[in-house]
Amino acid sequence: MWFRRGRVVKVRGLVAEHLNLVEEAVASMARGVRAYLDGRPWEEVEELAVETHRREARADDVRRETELVLVRGALLAGTRKNLLDIVEGVDRLANAAEAAMDFLVLQRIKLPELLHPLIREIVDTIQDQMVDLKAAVTGLLDGAPDTMKRAAEVDRKESRVDEFQRRAIMRLFATELPLAEKILAREFVERLVEFADRAEDVSDLVIMAVAVQQP
Repeated sequence: MWFRRGRVVKVRGLVAEHLNLVEEAVASMARGVRAYLDGRPWEEVEELAVETHRREARADDVRRETELVLVRGALLAGTRKNLLDIVEGVDRLANAAEAAMDFLVLQRIKLPELLHPLIREIVDTIQDQMVDLKAAVTGLLDGAPDTMKRAAEVDRKESRVDEFQRRAIMRLFATELPLAEKILAREFVERLVEFADRAEDVSDLVIMAVAVQQP
């Protein structure tokens, strides 16, 4: 167990709150992408982009509060450094969700329908990945026995997202779309899957932290 009493209990609560807010930002992004794929008006998609931004901003506030408590010495130095890295990595997931939505609405991307099923798969897998990552981080804090398993699931799902991305790009460049539209669509897919890459980075930090704790 990393958390026992006093200020460290506050850190545990802040980390959990931060994870929840990042998960909500990712959920808003997912709703926005699905709304676009469902042919909803741009105004609706833009509102979901704003919602994603609001949740990312709130997560940023909690991240800063968590870091402040940690820097003031809530944990031992080695543990504190590990957790600071994990909190920062988790926060970057909300940034990735916000960036994907911003790119979609600002560029008014045109995604050919043959890509829609793969993009839905990417979004679904990203959300599942977030669930596993949240469980891995909280499991690390609580000493849960399945922490390594949940972290490994994050990595496995990142590989799935990579495969969906590869197939999407192949389909995209087999179309007769103008090159400029292809490039924008590819960049959107790349921004979307950036989340999966960052989630894998955090899961690697969790795995290393568990290894440090083990005798």
